[in-house]
Amino acid sequence: MSWEAVRFLSVISLAMVIATFPFWYPEVAGTESKLVHGEKNQTSVIRGVLSEVGDYYVTVQTSQGEVKVSVHGWYRERTMKWFEVLEELRRYTGQEVVMEVEDEGGNLVAKYIEIPSAGVKY
Repeated sequence: MSWEAVRFLSVISLAMVIATFPFWYPEVAGTESKLVHGEKNQTSVIRGVLSEVGDYYVTVQTSQGEVKVSVHGWYRERTMKWFEVLEELRRYTGQEVVMEVEDEGGNLVAKYIEIPSAGVKY
Protein backbone atom coordinates (compact mmCIF):
# COMPACT_ATOMS: atom_id res chain seq x y z
CA MET A 1 0.00 0.00 0.00
CA SER A 2 1.17 3.45 -0.79
CA TRP A 3 1.78 6.13 1.81
CA GLU A 4 -1.18 8.17 0.48
CA ALA A 5 -3.57 5.21 0.86
CA VAL A 6 -2.45 4.63 4.46
CA ARG A 7 -2.81 8.31 5.23
CA PHE A 8 -6.28 8.42 3.64
CA LEU A 9 -7.46 5.38 5.64
CA SER A 10 -6.02 6.88 8.83
CA VAL A 11 -7.91 10.13 8.28
CA ILE A 12 -11.17 8.24 7.57
CA SER A 13 -10.68 6.07 10.69
CA LEU A 14 -9.97 9.09 12.87
CA ALA A 15 -13.05 10.87 11.49
CA MET A 16 -15.23 7.84 12.31
CA VAL A 17 -13.83 7.66 15.84
CA ILE A 18 -14.53 11.35 16.43
CA ALA A 19 -18.03 11.10 14.90
CA THR A 20 -19.01 8.13 17.07
CA PHE A 21 -17.48 9.40 20.33
CA PRO A 22 -20.82 10.70 21.75
CA PHE A 23 -22.26 7.19 21.47
CA TRP A 24 -19.38 5.70 23.46
CA TYR A 25 -19.73 8.11 26.38
CA PRO A 26 -23.31 9.41 26.36
CA GLU A 27 -22.95 11.00 29.84
CA VAL A 28 -20.35 13.36 28.39
CA ALA A 29 -22.43 14.19 25.34
CA GLY A 30 -25.74 14.50 27.20
CA THR A 31 -27.43 11.80 25.14
CA GLU A 32 -27.82 9.21 27.86
CA SER A 33 -30.71 6.83 27.31
CA LYS A 34 -32.45 5.10 30.20
CA LEU A 35 -33.18 2.07 28.04
CA VAL A 36 -29.58 1.66 26.92
CA HIS A 37 -28.19 1.91 30.44
CA GLY A 38 -31.02 -0.03 32.12
CA GLU A 39 -31.83 2.69 34.64
CA LYS A 40 -35.15 2.57 36.41
CA ASN A 41 -37.56 5.48 36.36
CA GLN A 42 -36.89 8.24 38.88
CA THR A 43 -38.85 7.91 42.14
CA SER A 44 -39.47 10.61 44.70
CA VAL A 45 -41.65 11.33 47.72
CA ILE A 46 -44.35 14.00 47.67
CA ARG A 47 -45.83 15.37 50.90
CA GLY A 48 -48.74 17.79 50.92
CA VAL A 49 -52.50 18.19 51.18
CA LEU A 50 -54.80 16.11 49.00
CA SER A 51 -56.73 18.82 47.17
CA GLU A 52 -58.58 16.95 44.40
CA VAL A 53 -59.40 13.38 43.38
CA GLY A 54 -60.24 12.98 39.69
CA ASP A 55 -61.14 10.01 37.52
CA TYR A 56 -57.54 8.84 36.96
CA TYR A 57 -55.44 11.19 39.07
CA VAL A 58 -55.08 13.06 42.36
CA THR A 59 -53.86 16.60 42.91
CA VAL A 60 -51.60 17.33 45.88
CA GLN A 61 -50.98 20.86 47.14
CA THR A 62 -47.30 21.00 48.16
CA SER A 63 -45.11 23.85 49.33
CA GLN A 64 -43.87 24.20 45.73
CA GLY A 65 -47.38 24.25 44.23
CA GLU A 66 -49.89 21.75 42.89
CA VAL A 67 -48.71 18.36 41.68
CA LYS A 68 -50.92 16.12 39.55
CA VAL A 69 -50.27 12.38 40.06
CA SER A 70 -51.80 9.54 38.04
CA VAL A 71 -53.16 6.54 39.90
CA HIS A 72 -53.22 3.26 38.01
CA GLY A 73 -52.39 -0.38 38.54
CA TRP A 74 -52.57 -2.41 41.75
CA TYR A 75 -52.14 -1.22 45.34
CA ARG A 76 -51.95 -2.85 48.81
CA GLU A 77 -49.86 -5.78 47.61
CA ARG A 78 -52.11 -6.36 44.59
CA THR A 79 -55.37 -6.52 46.54
CA MET A 80 -56.86 -3.18 45.38
CA LYS A 81 -57.23 -1.75 41.88
CA TRP A 82 -56.59 1.92 41.15
CA PHE A 83 -60.29 2.87 40.86
CA GLU A 84 -60.99 1.45 44.34
CA VAL A 85 -58.13 3.51 45.76
CA LEU A 86 -59.46 6.69 44.10
CA GLU A 87 -62.93 6.02 45.49
CA GLU A 88 -61.53 5.71 49.03
CA LEU A 89 -59.24 8.76 48.62
CA ARG A 90 -62.25 11.00 47.97
CA ARG A 91 -63.02 10.75 51.74
CA TYR A 92 -59.58 12.17 52.60
CA THR A 93 -59.66 15.35 50.50
CA GLY A 94 -58.14 18.18 52.54
CA GLN A 95 -55.92 15.89 54.63
CA GLU A 96 -52.16 15.40 54.54
CA VAL A 97 -50.93 12.78 52.08
CA VAL A 98 -47.52 11.20 51.54
CA MET A 99 -46.92 9.58 48.16
CA GLU A 100 -44.04 7.78 46.54
CA VAL A 101 -44.23 8.63 42.85
CA GLU A 102 -42.37 7.45 39.80
CA ASP A 103 -41.69 9.56 36.74
CA GLU A 104 -42.83 7.56 33.72
CA GLY A 105 -41.96 9.68 30.72
CA GLY A 106 -42.92 13.01 32.27
CA ASN A 107 -46.07 11.59 33.90
CA LEU A 108 -45.97 11.10 37.69
CA VAL A 109 -47.53 7.81 38.79
CA ALA A 110 -48.31 6.95 42.42
CA LYS A 111 -46.57 3.79 43.64
CA TYR A 112 -47.42 4.22 47.34
CA ILE A 113 -50.03 6.43 49.00
CA GLU A 114 -50.42 7.12 52.72
CA ILE A 115 -52.82 9.27 54.72
CA PRO A 116 -50.87 9.57 58.02
CA SER A 117 -53.68 11.11 60.09
CA ALA A 118 -56.03 8.21 59.26
CA GLY A 119 -53.37 5.48 59.28
CA VAL A 120 -54.36 4.46 55.75
CA LYS A 121 -51.77 3.03 53.34
CA TYR A 122 -52.17 1.92 49.73
